Amino acid sequence: MLARRFRFFALWVLSLFVLSAGVASAVSAPHLEASINPWESIISYDVVAQVQPNTDLLITETIVYDPGTDEVHRGILRDIPLRDALSNGDIRTYGVEIESISRDDGDVMYSQSNSDSYLSLQIGDPNVPIEGLHTFVIAYRVTDALDVIKEGDLSADSPSGVSVGDIELYWDFIGAHWPFPIYQGSATITGPSPALVALCYSGPQGSTGSCLVEENVGPQAATLMVADLSAGGGLTGLLAWAPTGFTQTPTPNITADPSAEDAARAAGLFPLLLLIGVAGILVPIVIAVMRRRTSAGVVLAATPVRYQPPQGLRPAQVQAGIDGTVDARGYSATLLDLAARGHITVKEQSGGMFQGGGMDLTWTGAGNDELADWETALLAAIFKGASSASIGEYDAILAAATESLSSQLATEATATGRFNPMGEVPDRPYKLIAALGGLMLVGGLVSLIRAGAFTIGAVLGIIGLGLLIGGVAGAIITPRQQTKASATFLGEVEGFKRLLNSDSADARRDFAQKINLPPAAIFATFLPYAVVLGLEDTWLKNFPDLRPEELQNYGIYVASMYAMYGWSSSMESNFSSGMTERSSDSGFSGGGGFSGGGGGGGGGGSF
Repeated sequence: MLARRFRFFALWVLSLFVLSAGVASAVSAPHLEASINPWESIISYDVVAQVQPNTDLLITETIVYDPGTDEVHRGILRDIPLRDALSNGDIRTYGVEIESISRDDGDVMYSQSNSDSYLSLQIGDPNVPIEGLHTFVIAYRVTDALDVIKEGDLSADSPSGVSVGDIELYWDFIGAHWPFPIYQGSATITGPSPALVALCYSGPQGSTGSCLVEENVGPQAATLMVADLSAGGGLTGLLAWAPTGFTQTPTPNITADPSAEDAARAAGLFPLLLLIGVAGILVPIVIAVMRRRTSAGVVLAATPVRYQPPQGLRPAQVQAGIDGTVDARGYSATLLDLAARGHITVKEQSGGMFQGGGMDLTWTGAGNDELADWETALLAAIFKGASSASIGEYDAILAAATESLSSQLATEATATGRFNPMGEVPDRPYKLIAALGGLMLVGGLVSLIRAGAFTIGAVLGIIGLGLLIGGVAGAIITPRQQTKASATFLGEVEGFKRLLNSDSADARRDFAQKINLPPAAIFATFLPYAVVLGLEDTWLKNFPDLRPEELQNYGIYVASMYAMYGWSSSMESNFSSGMTERSSDSGFSGGGGFSGGGGGGGGGGSF
């Protein structure tokens, strides 16, 4: 026994010596001692735990805190656990009641808040910085912390002297969740009688590293546990007492994991919810298929090949009639149309108009037909009174003009009946179903992530997924509702698309004979319409023998015909750049036990 006492004394003295002689003096008189290190730390963390005959646990923590000199700090934070998740998923809850808090033997401002898992303390005046070493003392009472040892708790590796019916305390006296080092930790535990067994574990969470244990210390036969925590981690004790010293039998407050109960209910409902999810997919699809003809309104008649643009419209007007708006693709097609008609020339800049470069435009004034008012307004916004212009950077005037012209062309398309603004009405129920399904799916995923199990909330996401798929499919299946006028227009568009989409040489010769134009003229005249209808690549393939210089007669200057493949997206991007302002140039945008295995513990920090 004397040898063990000497060993304990030597370890304690050695640990304090390592910290330096200044630390020793600080611990003995911490109030106005200067900081030891630039960084913040806990010089010593000493816990006194008194196990009462009524099974309450009285804990007093004495924390010598060094705020360091690198940053300004005003006090400490302490999080005391109120619940633990047991290995079987059950939840164990503790009652915690603060009895007193002091700093340097005097009163101190503090605030307390409770969550499901922690009682959180902020100790110190948030408006008053602190310097040098300070001693914080926190006293609190814990209920429901003890256990009665049962038959299944013991094994061949259990320490001798412990038997069924004894009272157990498995407690994290110093938690591992602190953001700065704790140099020295100790726990002094007393009970109604001397402890039958006392084990100590220190180090990171899950560690089985031992620490020094001294039993039957002092007149109260206390158990003393000491650990060097400078490498991180906490201090956990496992003790047992004979039940004869207790006036009450411990009754741990353990409840089934709510998420486990929810998961069990969800598992029982899973087949039904899965069936509903499948129904959510199938029902909208079946309804959409059955109502497809009714939803379409006027059905398009057969569409023979047309050799002229629908209703003699310009490319942007065709897009407005189809989509109800005009975007950068429509305006890019308009520039090509104006070039083919002789009003302007379009030339790729260095780097390639079709490989990410910009466009150079030149006003020729040689067009033989009259410009529409909206075409005149577009050219005015581009040229601004000059004879040449470039497109590829943001242009506020052009952006404002295209926004206004898009609205004007959309209004014209609606007024003439080419576009039915109510055409999306049959889609709305399916879009609402898809939106509801999307919300349910997101809610289910959030529930799954938060609970970590398939709860009812998570399983409802299956129904949401079904509704989302069914709603989207129903909206896709359901055609736009057409009036007689809009159906007639779209029929003409389909007939014209058949011409542009044909790869037959015979069809091209027949077409050339009908309109009496050379191949280059046919290509340049209808290229804008192929662009706006998304058929430019097919249209290019119809003219394999065409040479770039032939296109110059129609205002288009390119280095090669091959460069024009996939060009529309690049040209559209250039025009879109002129319409859209950049938001910025660049953006960047924590047979025995183990440390941390018991109740209590927690951690803290500073502020």
